[in-house]
Amino acid sequence: MISYKNTSKIIIFCPPKKVTGGPEALHQLSNKLYELNYDNIFMYYVPQRQNAKAKNYDIYKTQEIHTFEDSPENILIIPESMTFLIKKYPKSQKVIWWLSVDFYKILMDYRIRKQSFFTKLFYKQTDKEYHFENLPNVFQWAQSHRSSVYLKDHNIPENKIDYVCDYINPIFLNKDQVINKDLSNKTILYNPKKGKKEISELIKNSPELTWIPIQNMNAHQIKDLMAKSLLYVDFGENPGRDKMLRESVSQDCCIISGRNGSSAYYEDLMIPDEYKFDFSLEKIPAILEKIKDVLDNYSSHIPYFKTYKDMVLSEETVFEEKLKEIFK
Repeated sequence: MISYKNTSKIIIFCPPKKVTGGPEALHQLSNKLYELNYDNIFMYYVPQRQNAKAKNYDIYKTQEIHTFEDSPENILIIPESMTFLIKKYPKSQKVIWWLSVDFYKILMDYRIRKQSFFTKLFYKQTDKEYHFENLPNVFQWAQSHRSSVYLKDHNIPENKIDYVCDYINPIFLNKDQVINKDLSNKTILYNPKKGKKEISELIKNSPELTWIPIQNMNAHQIKDLMAKSLLYVDFGENPGRDKMLRESVSQDCCIISGRNGSSAYYEDLMIPDEYKFDFSLEKIPAILEKIKDVLDNYSSHIPYFKTYKDMVLSEETVFEEKLKEIFK
């Protein structure tokens, strides 16, 4: 178990200036620990940059640090994209937060290829990577059920895995909000950065439908758009529990998704199987038929998304309780 003392520094490693789900989760962690009255919480950006904190995260309280001592009292929160730092700080307690299993695989393959190239070219390098060794002061946080499965498949003992999931931007969590849908609004929302091939095929085969990409918008604009819309479609890889899926259900959008990554697991995407599809060209007619049925009969479909919405709306509270349990 993590050993937290009042003199401990909690240092959260994060890439600079990135505006994606992972960095937002890391900034949320800092903010939430401050709200829970923990002291000595710091962001450490790798690589270090001027104005490293993205403007989108000004709503989260953070304090930046540029140097620190490798000490057994310190607790380093390291995203899975930076596991090369594990062995750099042998004395500190370290937590790997698995926010994106797929991103880890991509970066690890790249670093291993790069190391092999320089080893062959110049000299034998010491392997600085972490390879799931059972080190006494390394702990694991799984952001999704999918990442917990991945860790167990790599022989991480269950007692070294904590389930720690972030939550969606507080802008989406107004419990007094009343959502009134315009049932004549037959537009379909999607994230153009995800599942590009699949979405382009669906758009190509449905000229009669109107597809709206969610892009170049701030959180308030995304929320307003989702609150007016009936359906969000996602065929992305979903390496962790996807933010936009959770945001859409918070605004009472129905969802049609693929079965990639975490979407395959009910624990991560709590919607009935009839709304999830293994994408193929042959399945396009069935997917479009389901899309049209949801748009035409929204009121009969939306009750099936209540379980998922309730879970999403409780995530901030669950996150708080888990942090209090870990850092007691």
